[in-house]
Amino acid sequence: MSEAEREQASPGVSTPLRVASAIELAAYLGRDFAPSRWLAVTQEEIDRFVALTGDRNWIHTDVARAARELSGTKTIVPGQLLLALMPSLLQEAYQVTGPEQGQAATIRNVRFRHAVHPGESFRLRARLTLVRQCQRFVQVDTMCDLELVSGLKALTSQRTDVFLTK
Repeated sequence: MSEAEREQASPGVSTPLRVASAIELAAYLGRDFAPSRWLAVTQEEIDRFVALTGDRNWIHTDVARAARELSGTKTIVPGQLLLALMPSLLQEAYQVTGPEQGQAATIRNVRFRHAVHPGESFRLRARLTLVRQCQRFVQVDTMCDLELVSGLKALTSQRTDVFLTK
C-alpha cells in the first residue's frame, strides 16, 4: 500500500493555520501547507454541476458512452467543478480570522494534467508564493495543486486572493 493509500484509509485532517491578519501569512512564505482532506466527486454531483452550468459535454454526463469510448471507462469531472472546490480546500490550509474580507482576485496558469473520474480521490497541496501589503489590501498568492491518490497532479494553478483592510 502506497503512502497516499495509507493516508486515504485513515484520513487525518490537519488543523488549518489560523492568523488574525493576512499579512501574518508572510511568515509562512515558501512553505508547503499540510495537504487537505481527500475528496471525491460523485456522478450525481457532476450532473448537478452540469445542470447549473449548461456544459453538457458527453464526457461529463454520458456514463454508458464513456464506458465504451474513454480510456478511463468513466466520465470525467469537469475542470470548472474542480476549480470551484478549491476555495473550501484552501481553507483547510489557512484561515484569516480577523475582520479582513478575502476575495479571489485571479486564478491563472491553470493546467489540467490528468483527468479526474467520479469516485477518484484528490486533495489540495498549497504553498504561499507572495504576501504583499498594498494600500487597501493584502495580496496573497498561492500555488495550488490537486493531487490524485497515485501522486500525479490532476490540476496545477496559481491563485491570488486579496484581503481588504480598513
